[in-house]
Amino acid sequence: MPFTIRLAEPSDVPAMAFIRAQRWESEPYWQNRISRYLTGEHSPQQALASRTAFVAIDREQIVGFIAGHLTRRYQCDAELEWIDTLHQHRRRGIAGALLKAMAAWFEQQNALKVCVDVDPANTVARAFYTRHGAKPLNPHWMFWDDIRRIGSA
Repeated sequence: MPFTIRLAEPSDVPAMAFIRAQRWESEPYWQNRISRYLTGEHSPQQALASRTAFVAIDREQIVGFIAGHLTRRYQCDAELEWIDTLHQHRRRGIAGALLKAMAAWFEQQNALKVCVDVDPANTVARAFYTRHGAKPLNPHWMFWDDIRRIGSA
């Protein structure tokens, strides 16, 4: 596994924004949104203050990231906010490694029931989450009833 996972730093936000902008919106939009999310200036519905992000690095380049926070939405303890990798780095286990890092953080926060918003038409994301033990909650949301099971999924 040539990539490494570490906690995101404020200086990582431009690279994270670049990755998100490959799919939707612009880099300035995501720089603003991600930095405001990480500082707590922007919060999703029912989000609590505790939040974090991790980045995946390959040869000194950020190739993926994940972010999540504690919440009360849908009676969950936590919510996975974003997970994304650069297209050319997909299918290398990066998303799975990021998800495991985020799951460990959630567990440290005693947040075991974790939700994620996923478009019903996004069959790739839904299959990824299912492979990692998530179940449908409603048409737009999936959840893990015990995020500690990620490591064994």
